[in-house]
Amino acid sequence: MALHSFALQQGIFTKLSSGTLTDVDGTSITSKVFDDVPEGTGYPYVVIGEETATNQGTKDKDANEHTLTMHVWSQYRGRKEIKNIMSQIYTSLHNSAINLSGATLVNIRHEFEQTLLESDGLTRHGVMRFRAVVFDN
Repeated sequence: MALHSFALQQGIFTKLSSGTLTDVDGTSITSKVFDDVPEGTGYPYVVIGEETATNQGTKDKDANEHTLTMHVWSQYRGRKEIKNIMSQIYTSLHNSAINLSGATLVNIRHEFEQTLLESDGLTRHGVMRFRAVVFDN
């Protein structure tokens, strides 16, 4: 059995970076999807963040349930941009088909989202969580 955690991250990265994510002005941000943000990256951008995985296997089938956190960062005044990007991520991932190497994604579902204003008073932080079930091939 394999955990397939990185295969799931790669599948999500491919889905988001080959999609149509845009900022509030309609400019593509598909090249601004990261798991480690390069120094000097301008806003807005998306980070594939923290993950937990729990064994959901049965006697004859290996499976894991993954909880994945997505972060959206923006310095646009107000929440319009961050909510727009979060909506695009929801549309791209919730109940979508994502190809995984060596595994099968059973489903991926949106669990919650939250928007925050960082302590600098300018930076907006959107947090989204998705739950994915992955079977070992």
